[in-house]
Amino acid sequence: MMRRSMTLWLLLATCAGISLFLIKHEVQEREDRLNALHREILADQEAIQVLNAEWSYLNRPDRLEHLIRELSESRAANQLQLTSLDMLPQLLSEPDDLALANRGGNGIILPMIRPVSIKAGAQ
Repeated sequence: MMRRSMTLWLLLATCAGISLFLIKHEVQEREDRLNALHREILADQEAIQVLNAEWSYLNRPDRLEHLIRELSESRAANQLQLTSLDMLPQLLSEPDDLALANRGGNGIILPMIRPVSIKAGAQ
């Protein structure tokens, strides 16, 4: 009887030791992963700060003004970049307007969901 209880206790102690070893190993792996994630978060935050600084540097008003003047003076607008109010799609107030517009030969006039008013010369 003593032998059986001793064997049982030895078996329980062995199982407890193996379980503790496995749990300890799993906890260490998760701590390592957590530390790696913290390092990754810090690196991402530093990268965001650098990108924000670069964005602020590139969007300086004096730099943008210089670029606008330089690019607008060096290139003249071509015919494809210029437009007039007549070239914009017309609004359709009734369903029959689409059929009338297509018969006119001026291309397809797309219906718009919301009414929009464009005034010439208004800014």
